[in-house]
Amino acid sequence: MNVLAKKLSFQARHSLRENWLCQNRVRELLSHEQGSADGMTAFQLDRLRRTLETSTRRIPAYSDLKIPSSPERLLAFFRNNVPVVCKCDLIESRSAYYPNGGEAWPWTISGKTSGTTGTPLDVFRSFNSVIWENAFIHRHWHWSGFSKGMRRASLRGDQVVPLERKTPPFWFENGVDHQLLLSTRHLNTDNAGQFADALRHYKPFLLQAYPSAAFVLAQSLEKLGEKLELPWVFTASEMLYPYQRELIEARIGRVMDFYGMAERVAFASECEFGNLHINTDYSFVEILDEHNQPTEGEGFVVGTTFHNHAMPLVRYRLSDRTRWKPGTCPCSRLYPMIEPIQGKFEDVLLGSTGCAVSPSIITFAFKGVSNIDSSQVAQVGQGCWEIRVVPGKHYTDQDGAQVVKNIHTMVDSGLVLKVEVKKEIPRTQSGKYRWVVNEWKQRNGKGIS
Repeated sequence: MNVLAKKLSFQARHSLRENWLCQNRVRELLSHEQGSADGMTAFQLDRLRRTLETSTRRIPAYSDLKIPSSPERLLAFFRNNVPVVCKCDLIESRSAYYPNGGEAWPWTISGKTSGTTGTPLDVFRSFNSVIWENAFIHRHWHWSGFSKGMRRASLRGDQVVPLERKTPPFWFENGVDHQLLLSTRHLNTDNAGQFADALRHYKPFLLQAYPSAAFVLAQSLEKLGEKLELPWVFTASEMLYPYQRELIEARIGRVMDFYGMAERVAFASECEFGNLHINTDYSFVEILDEHNQPTEGEGFVVGTTFHNHAMPLVRYRLSDRTRWKPGTCPCSRLYPMIEPIQGKFEDVLLGSTGCAVSPSIITFAFKGVSNIDSSQVAQVGQGCWEIRVVPGKHYTDQDGAQVVKNIHTMVDSGLVLKVEVKKEIPRTQSGKYRWVVNEWKQRNGKGIS
């Protein structure tokens, strides 16, 4: 695509997403932060009713629901009469959970999951929901002090320049949105300094980035003994691990994380005090245990959409796990807090005894180990992990042996570990990087969904 075509494409995208409708909704969302808890509860019940009513008309699986007229009875009815569903239900019973028998019209907007677990999914979206999504993102940026017209940069999965390009520029300025788009697919330790120079020249107020991409950039800056000192880095779309946050904040800028997904049934945004807040005006979120019961402990994120009436998802269970965080945030916003997302259930590794091991704990085994440019930890069998490393310039077998020793000391002494040296760690088609991956298809005798 030539430069003129790119500019026209971004102008069209701007007209669709950054229009007066979006700005009006940003103002509406900001006004919610000044409201009362009772007002938010009333808002949620109203939106929940609208979603259920739409579901009875558009989604065959809910056609027989008899929604009570009383707002006081709605929540109990919802929890007792509406089943929890998951991705496998949508895939296996498409005609029941999709409008129009699952057939998309030529004008249907369809969002797709990245398919990192091997089962990609498409979700029909309304134009209205696209505008709402953008408005929620803008509100989150507003929490950092960002306002319309400020410069921002993006280091995500955008197809910015041809994949075959070998020399800079690996970026493109989207002038209509005051945005510098940088190609994640071209970023590596050899040319990261050039990416840093482009950001220094552009001087964005915030950088949107995949955590893994921002981490590669931060690692390179550390090796060069340099800093960017951008005001903010907004991370999303991947797990953000503590070791990544630490280096990104030391070398690039302060991090604000965001949790969302292609199904758009939950939206959690980190505030300026470092707490992750569920946006209760975005969807109705529950945290349920393995038996689909509410829990104050760690459970699955279950969400019901408020804004996508083209294909409402009702009590849709994600594979992500977290728990409610008690207390009150100093930011004083109404939205309840959750603990950092613990990652997809499919990517939880099992130790030698069969118990789940937190990815965050595994990161400690790599801290302080030199000469590894990137890595991936994969479960390949019962009690067996493969440590894949992309070697740095001065890598030796001793570096890999140190990681093995650290895992045995800090994580699980009974694990069988194998180090594999790789030229690169493959990314998904959307450019995402999976640092921890469970490739063992037998988990206590059950396949991974």
